[in-house]
Amino acid sequence: MGMQMSKELYIGVDVSKNWLDLACYDGISVDWKQGHIRVDNKPSGYHQITRWLKKQGTDKDHVLFCMEHTGLYGQDFRVWLEKEGLVYGMVNPRKMHRFEPDLGENDRALDRIKTDEMDSFRIAMYCEKHSRKIKASPSRLPGEAYFKLKRLMAERRQYTKQSVIYKQQLHDISAHDTEESRKRKQSGLDLLKSQIRQTDADILRIIDKDPCLKRNYDLLYSVKGVGLVVAVDTIVLTENFTLITNPRKYACYIGIAPAKKESGISIRGGNHVSRKGFTLAKADLTIVCLSAIKNDPNIKSYWQRKKAEGKHGGVVLNAIKFKIVLRMFAVIKRQTPFVEMDAYKR
Repeated sequence: MGMQMSKELYIGVDVSKNWLDLACYDGISVDWKQGHIRVDNKPSGYHQITRWLKKQGTDKDHVLFCMEHTGLYGQDFRVWLEKEGLVYGMVNPRKMHRFEPDLGENDRALDRIKTDEMDSFRIAMYCEKHSRKIKASPSRLPGEAYFKLKRLMAERRQYTKQSVIYKQQLHDISAHDTEESRKRKQSGLDLLKSQIRQTDADILRIIDKDPCLKRNYDLLYSVKGVGLVVAVDTIVLTENFTLITNPRKYACYIGIAPAKKESGISIRGGNHVSRKGFTLAKADLTIVCLSAIKNDPNIKSYWQRKKAEGKHGGVVLNAIKFKIVLRMFAVIKRQTPFVEMDAYKR
């Protein structure tokens, strides 16, 4: 008798802080009872996965893993997958939420049952449907510097948020505030400003040590109006332009791409930008736009022309955000610094 061939399986992983829910799908039928396992989200749990795969009648060479982006919660698991030589793909959660598996009448209704177990089966079915695309471009962890930048940016945002509160309190000084109270608030604000400067220096030290990060950071910084925050935001969200390489996809990701809302003869007020997306990156781009309107002749003339045409300020501002995104992705694609075309022509 010949050796039994391992069957191809698609593994959906629902990641949470403390555990992983894994479900398998062979592209034909679903084993709702034996096709699911929950393990601890740590090395001892990962070792259970290998034994579970053998019970499913397959091995490491015949499986494809798929999971949603969940930030740091999935980092250790991704490290294990890569160490074991297992292929996996990361999926935008918004795509997963719109995915509707094609199941038989007697199967469970995944669209009505919301549990970690059911989500893992849904991800497994998505994995099977998009397996060719995932295999053609599997996910890989970015370098250690990427995760350090991500943590430092979160720390910086916390200091910035707290400093805004102190600034507001100092701005709204009451006649009932004591001199000591005002001094404490000013001291607190000065400390936060110092911490922001120290965090920025830490960020720049990490970037300087990594040639790929340094190159792309300098290119982004060459775009007029783009500073440290937006440049590092973009590097982190695109995983240094390896996860997202298309400016329009990035615009959708951070919620600045207009979308139509139509149904039959109903047209709901034209195109609108999504309220979803990475709103912090969108807010940071607003500051860049306001700077560009003041200092960039092309952007300034565009703003004045559109306002004269009667366009709503928010719509014009969003169009300028997209222009900035296009410029950022253009310098990365060309690998040359930003050049003002009017100045170049002169």
